[in-house]
Amino acid sequence: MSIDREFFRKLLLDKKRELLRNLLKEAELAEKAGEEWAEPKDIEDLARLTYEELSRYTLAEHELNLIKEIEIALKKIDSGEYGVCERCGARINPERLKIIPWTRYCARCSKGIGGGL
Repeated sequence: MSIDREFFRKLLLDKKRELLRNLLKEAELAEKAGEEWAEPKDIEDLARLTYEELSRYTLAEHELNLIKEIEIALKKIDSGEYGVCERCGARINPERLKIIPWTRYCARCSKGIGGGL
């Protein structure tokens, strides 16, 4: 069964654009929060700011990791290796790729290594 590489390229590029837009919004929020950091009103305000900053950092880190996975998948499309499990070498089910187009593993191997990707 052949994989429609252009379909998956578009899917990956669309997701990458979405993640980059999210990162830009987060950067704008972080800049705004920086102004609030200058003068927190009380300990609760400081706690809220700390929590929000940690949440933004965690989200940004996750999105950056996804962008890296997308870049790897795009290189695999270019080299003709896309859709092949890195662990067992089997073809990854196209339905799985539609859900997680940046995945490196088939469903069986993904369970075996304890990850969802």
